[in-house]
Amino acid sequence: MNFNVIANKFKIFKKNNLVENNNIDFKKINLCCGSQKIPGYLGIDILPDSDIYLDLNNNNLPIVDNSVESLICMSAINYFSYKRAEEIIKEVYRILCSGGITRFGVQDLELISKLYVEKNFDFFFQKLSNGNERFEGETLGDKYVAWFYGYNASGNCCKYFFDYDSLYNIFKKAGFSIIEKKEYMNSRLENIDYIDNRPEQMFYLEAIK
Repeated sequence: MNFNVIANKFKIFKKNNLVENNNIDFKKINLCCGSQKIPGYLGIDILPDSDIYLDLNNNNLPIVDNSVESLICMSAINYFSYKRAEEIIKEVYRILCSGGITRFGVQDLELISKLYVEKNFDFFFQKLSNGNERFEGETLGDKYVAWFYGYNASGNCCKYFFDYDSLYNIFKKAGFSIIEKKEYMNSRLENIDYIDNRPEQMFYLEAIK
């Protein structure tokens, strides 16, 4: 973790490898934010223009225990191995305060497998506004397999494909007291219209510490 980047950007300091500061509110975190900007949320990502630059493949969250009220993570946990996903979700549990809420939006193995078996060409062969293919691959099978191994983002490709039960199990083992599958735009969190996206391919898991 490059703490100099953080220190220069936010005038914060390092203590026992955890970030503390007097100026920036760490109560709401947008983890693996990409280019997404959510009002009131501090963005953490490997992209250099993120609020906090962090390579989550090799570093844990540099935030003190029990200090975050809400954490969101959209379309990102599938870019890590199953083992690393377990470690990241344990980190999320560590930094959330008692009663803190986290919401993960995740590409749905069950839903996308169903679309593949049904040979839903309308879904898999969607076009972007510029005419390019929305999903990578030349054949239906290629496009399906890309959900497991494709979609390079900032040097990372997909490494695991979750259904709700498999992700629920990780959250349960991490210690969360309430774990629920939520519908699109149905949440305890404010500004959910800024947070949720792509309901045609994702499920949403919300958990409370």
